[in-house]
Amino acid sequence: MHRTLIPILGLGLTVACGSPPQTASLAIHDVTVIDPLSRQVLPDHSVFVSEGRIVGVEPAGGAAFLATDSLDGSGRFVIPGLMDMHVHLFRDARVARPTLNLLLANGITGFREMASDCWDATVEHAFCTDSLRELTRDVAAGGRTTPRPLAMSSLPINGVSQRGGLPEGAPEFLAPGTADDGRTLAQWLNARQIDVVKVYNSVPRDAYFALLDEATGLDMEVSGHLPLSVSVVEASNAGHRTIEHARDLPVACGSYSDTYRKVMARVVAGDDGVNGPSAFERIRATLDAFDESVCAAVLTTLAANGTYLVPTHGTREMDYLAGDSAYRANDRLRYVLPPIREGWEADLDRTAGASDDLVEMYGEFYALGVRLSGMAHATGVKVMAGTDSNDTMIIPGFALHDELARFVESGMSPMDALRTATATPAEYLDRSGDLGTISVGAVADLLLLNADPLADIANTLSIEAVLVGGRVQDRATLDELLVSVEAAVSAWDGGADP
Repeated sequence: MHRTLIPILGLGLTVACGSPPQTASLAIHDVTVIDPLSRQVLPDHSVFVSEGRIVGVEPAGGAAFLATDSLDGSGRFVIPGLMDMHVHLFRDARVARPTLNLLLANGITGFREMASDCWDATVEHAFCTDSLRELTRDVAAGGRTTPRPLAMSSLPINGVSQRGGLPEGAPEFLAPGTADDGRTLAQWLNARQIDVVKVYNSVPRDAYFALLDEATGLDMEVSGHLPLSVSVVEASNAGHRTIEHARDLPVACGSYSDTYRKVMARVVAGDDGVNGPSAFERIRATLDAFDESVCAAVLTTLAANGTYLVPTHGTREMDYLAGDSAYRANDRLRYVLPPIREGWEADLDRTAGASDDLVEMYGEFYALGVRLSGMAHATGVKVMAGTDSNDTMIIPGFALHDELARFVESGMSPMDALRTATATPAEYLDRSGDLGTISVGAVADLLLLNADPLADIANTLSIEAVLVGGRVQDRATLDELLVSVEAAVSAWDGGADP
């Protein structure tokens, strides 16, 4: 990558007769600007940065700005930094550092951590909400160049059946069983200044709706999994903000939804002799009951309510590829720490033990989920890119590019796929115009690409440089980050922060 210092006085002679130019600290010259927010494509432009923000987007060769440093954008493309809206750092500093390095090396400049709160922060190597808040401040101040934590969630909120997993001495309402528990929990999490209350599968209906109502009154977001007894439409109508994973929506898109939810309500309640359907029964019934007209009504409701969809398709891909030897030999596994890899192998082995018929249905279920992302987008549902990074076979950083490719496969244009990781997360965060755009005043989180992502979405991987708050990480630096992760994997001993 050509990077030069531009002498201000020399260039100043060319503009002496006009208005004095503004000074910028960095320019990306002669580049094609792709702005997902406005959907504009601007060939032969220059982007000017100062004090961490974009101060100008001008036709190349103009005299409005002078820059003390520059990047050569000739034949290249600049897009906003990507955002991964479902990441797990496992609340462990030994996992956090290599994960952040993988994200940055892949052009992810911001992320939403979906289980960041530690109810017992005294454990060794804890990296929890307070650590993420400190990191947010450091990045904003220019002290560290790493992806920005954009939102942080509670630990997953489960129901009374999970109370045995709570830390010793923890209040029982952390696994709510009643409406009163739900309201108390919302107040407790609000006092901890949690951004997102992450609900999980086994919360009873009364506790869930009370938690959601109380949280809404406290201006807190409730997102995450849907309780097994609550439908997508019920959750959306009540204000559940993001639907995570491509599991619940396929069920909602057919006549099986009511039957399934009623049974699961009894299972969650612990009714004697009541068991939920097997994976085979659930998926077969979901696939057989799928109805486009039912789905259209569900998606229209989500769009009208402003409910976001974060499908994390890679987690469903794993279900049906768990036994595939080529899938399990992914070369990117060299970036995965040994304890995480061991957990993945155990999960893959369990999943691969499914019958051939069930594996085939897992593949159909995955394909239906991808299709539904395209249908949701076409209906006006706001779809965001998230990966479930560090879940089984979801390799941080790389996984987001895989997800963008799936969105294009679903029927989205490459521009709309880019929006799922840029403009749409910015809107969700109430930071439109500040993040996810290349426009004056926006934070200078940018990717410089060697190939056009609108011609082929896979070109988001052709990264020449990443800018975080205007701080340039060139290709050599990004490669060093990848090498550092490989070194951490090789040196792992379960001890100090790698």
